[in-house]
Amino acid sequence: MSIKITGFYQLPHQTMPELVDFDDVFNTSFMRKYTHFRTFEKFLQGSHLKIESQKDFEALPEEKMDAWVRKSTKFSSWQEMLDTATDKYVMHKNL
Repeated sequence: MSIKITGFYQLPHQTMPELVDFDDVFNTSFMRKYTHFRTFEKFLQGSHLKIESQKDFEALPEEKMDAWVRKSTKFSSWQEMLDTATDKYVMHKNL
């Protein structure tokens, strides 16, 4: 199963949100440092939540994602994980 997840983010110095691939935001380095998984796809698969598409991911109740994040990462919520990954992505992109 291959899951391709993207999200729109308002990056600094841009007027429009940018479509960002989660494989770039949650790169291998980030995933190894903060989770028990090598890739974001493996992280989703390990959750045993039914996420087979972008639509499934977007429809997932945040409290279920928060519970999975607390169990399998160093973060207390999905939003904290997303914010940290996005900040690191932006810093790396602006180098």
